[in-house]
Formats: sequence, C-alpha cells, structure tokens
Amino acid sequence: MAAATALAERLTVATAGPAPDTKANNRERSNRPETLGRGNTEKPESASANDTDLMVAVMMARSEMKSVSDLAGKTIAIDDRYSASNGSVRTALVAAGAPEVQLSEGQATAINRLVNGGVPAAVLALVSADAAEGFPETPGFKIFHIPLSPRSLKVRP
Repeated sequence: MAAATALAERLTVATAGPAPDTKANNRERSNRPETLGRGNTEKPESASANDTDLMVAVMMARSEMKSVSDLAGKTIAIDDRYSASNGSVRTALVAAGAPEVQLSEGQATAINRLVNGGVPAAVLALVSADAAEGFPETPGFKIFHIPLSPRSLKVRP
C-alpha cells in the first residue's frame, strides 16, 4: 500500500503541473488586441498539486464498512502530513454521508492504526482523481475515493 500511495502522489504532482503565473498571463493577454478593454475570463489550464479543490481523499476501511455512510460518528486515522487538509477532508466525508466523523492523527501511521484494529478506516492519500483510480483493492478492506470538492469530479474529460 505504501508503494501505491507514493506512486499516486507522484502521479498527482506530475499531472498537475506548476501553478500558472496568473499575473504574467494577465499582462500578456491584456496586451493582445482581441483582449483590450475586457477582463481576463480564461481559466488556468492546470492546477497546482496543492489545490485541494481538485483532490480526492483515498480512504481504506475495514470490509464491514460497506459505504462511506457506515463511518458516521467514527474516528478515522489520518497521517500528520495531511493535517493542513483536515477541514477539507472532514467536510468531504460529511458531504459523502458520514457526519460527526473525527479525524485522528497519531504517532503510528494511519495505515498501521487501521491494520492493527485501532480505527475502522484510514486516509491513505490526498491525490488527483486519476491517481486515486490506480489504488489497488486489498483483501479484507474497502477503498473509498472521496472528492474534496465537486470540482474534483469535473476535472476529468
């Protein structure tokens, strides 16, 4: 699972590309005759890998958890490295049908806490929707893809 997580994170970074320099793009567009007198309404073509609006939380849960709503009121493990996104992850879980979820950081990795029976589910990674699709199924566990924003569903062609 660690290899799948690392691969998905690298794929997310590689496909996201660098964040566009919107100030430079605005200056460049504003000097073109066809854009004079109009505001810049073009959207950036790629998003930064740090744009949580375009990310999906990949969560692994014990097999008795048949849907995200089965996690309502439960404690879910999350690694410290995702702590800045706790609010977004919690909101996405509520939107997916799991109200009153608690995200718990700990000294052990989230996956270890899940495997050792300490929690019913663990957030494995925050990655792009394409990268999330590459996560393997694991016998005895369910994998859930939880979009952090409706935008993460619309990004793919």
